[in-house]
Amino acid sequence: MRKNLIAAASLSLGLAASAAGAFAAEPTEDLCRNMDLQVGTALEAHQSTSRDEAVRERNSARAYCNRGYYKLGTEHFAQALKLLGAQKT
Repeated sequence: MRKNLIAAASLSLGLAASAAGAFAAEPTEDLCRNMDLQVGTALEAHQSTSRDEAVRERNSARAYCNRGYYKLGTEHFAQALKLLGAQKT
């Protein structure tokens, strides 16, 4: 019985920790703003053949972030950085 209690407590703590980690990792407006600045810097620094596509990704990202869809926005910013050969930080 004691083994079952320990296993149940461990499982509960593990689920609580993963839920807290998922909540903390949720993109925010600040992250959108930060990534927008990163893409802007990358656009100035790189003359990539994918520049036009990266600009379209940035515009999509801005639209999503402006409507509160931060996860989708950050995904588009990440794609823009990838197209420009820059790393997401």
